[in-house]
Amino acid sequence: MIDIKGFNGNLVIVFGRGSFNEFATILHKKFSDNPDLFRGSKVLFRGEGLSSLQHDEIIELQKLCLNYGMMLNNTMVNVEKTHKQDLFIYRNVRSGQKIRSEGSIVVWGDVHESAEISAADDIIVLGKLEGVVHAGCYGNRDSIVFALTLAPGQIRIADCFSRAPSDYQKRSVPEIAYLENDTICITEYSSRQKLARLNII
Repeated sequence: MIDIKGFNGNLVIVFGRGSFNEFATILHKKFSDNPDLFRGSKVLFRGEGLSSLQHDEIIELQKLCLNYGMMLNNTMVNVEKTHKQDLFIYRNVRSGQKIRSEGSIVVWGDVHESAEISAADDIIVLGKLEGVVHAGCYGNRDSIVFALTLAPGQIRIADCFSRAPSDYQKRSVPEIAYLENDTICITEYSSRQKLARLNII
């Protein structure tokens, strides 16, 4: 329901599904159990759960953080933007390039080896994926990675990661990577039904 993690010098609080009262109760317990751990931290609010809250409820959750000595790094949360900020790239992503999005990323081209892509939600590559990708980088475990040719150096989904084995055979068929029981699974894409969770496909 709530995941708290350190990221780029910030304390990122990721809200899953739940109500305001549930969020407030969980945060109060986490903070009160170890107040010194959180004091002085810069806090970011992220996650799909924010879209179900009223603006004044988000402010109350931010006040709770302030009461425990934290600092707000996004004092006004735009719920609509938090829920969806998709990035569309109409070119190849070259080696060494790093790209990040607060929503999903769709690449109309190839992602070359040693390129890095991170997205809060899904990563869709309409070409060959050979770089490093991190879907659900703020903790969204429902995120997926899809590519017409899936051959990455490393895949991360939320807090799980997997490297391609040394004997991995590249397949020129569309494939999807997703989380199941804390394991990244890869299956061949054979029907539109498998991408039903995506709003952008």
